[in-house]
Amino acid sequence: MNKINQFNGGFRYRSTPPYKTIIMYYHVFYVGWVECKRNPPKWSIIKFILKCLLICLLPINSFATGWIENISFENSKINIHHHDCQIKETIETSYKLIIKIGNCFSKAGIIKIKHPNLQQIHWAQHDHRQQTVWVVATFAIPNYQFARIKLSSTVDQISISNNNKTMFLLKGIRFQIPLENMDIEKFIDRSIGYIPKFLVKDGLPHFGSKRDDWKRKTRKHKGYDIYVNNVNVIAAADGIVTKVRTTSRAGLYVKLRHAAKIYTLYIHLTSARVKRGQAVKRGQILGRIDGASGNAIEAQLHFEIKPYNKSINPLALIENYYDSNHLIIEKIRYNKQLLTTSIRTRNIAVRNFLQSHR
Repeated sequence: MNKINQFNGGFRYRSTPPYKTIIMYYHVFYVGWVECKRNPPKWSIIKFILKCLLICLLPINSFATGWIENISFENSKINIHHHDCQIKETIETSYKLIIKIGNCFSKAGIIKIKHPNLQQIHWAQHDHRQQTVWVVATFAIPNYQFARIKLSSTVDQISISNNNKTMFLLKGIRFQIPLENMDIEKFIDRSIGYIPKFLVKDGLPHFGSKRDDWKRKTRKHKGYDIYVNNVNVIAAADGIVTKVRTTSRAGLYVKLRHAAKIYTLYIHLTSARVKRGQAVKRGQILGRIDGASGNAIEAQLHFEIKPYNKSINPLALIENYYDSNHLIIEKIRYNKQLLTTSIRTRNIAVRNFLQSHR
C-alpha cells in the first residue's frame, strides 16, 4: 500500500488514495466470501479468515480523518492549510525544525526556498499506524527561532526568524552586526538612515561617501559608520586579532582575520579587550565605544569588510541576505532614497562652508 523512497536523509511515503484502498478491501472480502459459498470445505474458510487478518494488519493511513490541503511559505512564515489535523509536537535540532502533525494524511511534497536562513521545507507521511505527517524545515545556519500561531481551525502558521542580528553571508561565513544587542532594523536606522549632527565635517555614513572635501581634499569613505555610544563592539565572525592600534584618524581600532582571506576593521573604539594574536568567537566583545575617538566628531563605529584585504560595500551583501524579507528590503530602499536627498543637501552645505571660509 505504501511505496517508500529515500528522501533527504529520511523517507518519503506515497500513500494509496482512499478510494483505491476501499475498492481493494471490498474486492478481497467479496471474493473471499464468494469462494467460501462456492467451496464450503474448511480450507476455504481458513483462507478467508487468514485474508481478513492480513487486511487488518496492513497500514490504513488512508483512513485518517484529517488531511493536509496545502503548505506554503511567504514572508518568513510557514502556512499549513489542513482539515481536522492537529500539531502534536515540534522538535528543534541544529539545522532542522520538525513539526509533527497527528490525525493526518498527506502526499509527500517539497518547497525550495530563497531565504536568508531557510533552505527548504518538505513533508511526508511518517507514521502510517498513528496517522502522523512530519513537516521538516531545513536551515542553512544553526541560528533560528520560531513561533507557532493558530490562525483558524484549518490554518496553522509557523513564523521563522533568525533574531535579525545577522548582517550578511560571505563565502559561506555568517557575519553578525558588530554591536552588542543590535538587530538589522536598528543597524539601518543608525547607519544608512542616520544624518550626523555635524553633517559637513563628519560626512554621511554610507560606503563611498565624500570625506575631507570641506578641507578642499578628496577622500572616499571605505566603510560603514554606525552612530552609537556607550556600547560594546563585538566580533562579526570567528577570527584572529591581527592589529590593536591607535592612530590620529582612526583612534583606537581592532583588525580581525577570518577564514577565506576575509578581514574586518572596527574603528573609533575608546577601549579594547583583546590582544594581537588572540582567537575570538563571533559575538565576543572586542572593545567599547564611550564617546568620539580619532577624527570622529560624534560617537560611532566605523566598520569595514575586506575580502582579500580590500574594502567592499556591505550594503549589497545585506540586501542579498535579506532578499526575501520584504520589510527589511523596503526599509533599505526607503533610506537609500532619503540618502540621495541627504547627499545633495550636504554638497550644498559644503559649498556654502567653503565659500564662507575662503
